[in-house]
Amino acid sequence: MEKSNNNMLVILGCAILYSVTSFVCAFLGFLSPWCWIVVFPVLAAVLGAPSYLWAARRWQRFGLGTLFALVLAVILLVMDEIDFTQTLLMVVVGIASDVVRQSIGTSYKRSILLAYPVLPLGILVWLMKLWTASEWYYQGAAEEIGADYAEGLKTLSSIWVLFLVIILVLAAGSLAISFASRMGKKS
Repeated sequence: MEKSNNNMLVILGCAILYSVTSFVCAFLGFLSPWCWIVVFPVLAAVLGAPSYLWAARRWQRFGLGTLFALVLAVILLVMDEIDFTQTLLMVVVGIASDVVRQSIGTSYKRSILLAYPVLPLGILVWLMKLWTASEWYYQGAAEEIGADYAEGLKTLSSIWVLFLVIILVLAAGSLAISFASRMGKKS
């Protein structure tokens, strides 16, 4: 039983590491609107892959993606970065990641390779108000960072940019988890 508890603590630690990594990547957003909307979620997808892979190799049951999404969502909710609706949506993305993994079978490496890219899509929930509450988003950005920054966000608020970012996050997550898996075999 003690080994099981230690394993759960390590997996929780991986979920916290994933959340911290995602949050730290968000600071790139201060550089430019492009870094906030495009670079941050793509980099978070890349840097989050090793902690997910490590935990996924140890947790064969449903719930790993949900746990990772829940930890990030709760941290962001407590910090008032997202609202309750966004929290729920982020957890739903984690559940979707678990559904993908479970539908393939957790004992197969392919399940990790296909489930992980879904998980970082939850990071886009943090940004979703750019597309769902654009004026509110621009005003907040103008107050926090400046009018020029807010104008830059307006250029990124099209549905096409959202589709582009979704594709880039999926691709980055897929490449990162594949790379992490190959590197894990060599060590």
